[in-house]
Amino acid sequence: MINLPPHRLPALVRWFPTGAPGSAALTEHVLTTEAGRWWVDRVIQPRVIAAECGDHVLLRGDPQALMQRDLRVFADRSIEAPGRFLPLIGASFDRVVPWQRMVYVKRCPVPATRPPRGVTVRRLNAQDARALTTLPPAMSWIHRTWGGPDALARSGYAWAAFQGDRIVAVACTYSSAPPTRTSPASPCPTRASSTWLSTASTPCART
Repeated sequence: MINLPPHRLPALVRWFPTGAPGSAALTEHVLTTEAGRWWVDRVIQPRVIAAECGDHVLLRGDPQALMQRDLRVFADRSIEAPGRFLPLIGASFDRVVPWQRMVYVKRCPVPATRPPRGVTVRRLNAQDARALTTLPPAMSWIHRTWGGPDALARSGYAWAAFQGDRIVAVACTYSSAPPTRTSPASPCPTRASSTWLSTASTPCART
């Protein structure tokens, strides 16, 4: 696989859906943050393309265009791909562990809610980088995909729920520009095409 320069992307992003729930949001995340990498089997008229960020890979295209060695660059990663890629993935690695994920999709309007007592929801800023460094391992993936706590805090795309000085939930929402509107009933951004969410064990009604 070949690491594709960002300036070659415009004609290829159509391979992936926009505004899709779940891990499909990975491509929008990489386009927005420029924190990940893009891979193709060949630069001219590629037959396979992959978006990589953090430990995750989104793979699309024709698996017959690849050989087993082509996927070695994705060792120790979580790979999401259509079923036609499974024989190739299985033959390319010594061990493959299936990972089932559940995606909740809002299909109808829900009443506006407010954060529980003692919880404040607001957009992160540069001064919040230190709070992000204290996130437990189960939550820290969210700033790793932005290049670290400082990059996430300064991005303008991140919101968090605070209980005192402690972050209990983080959400990254983005479209072609940072979220700019909030509704009176909710302090959360209302303009976004995708959302990445990380929460601690403490529940928060809205993030």
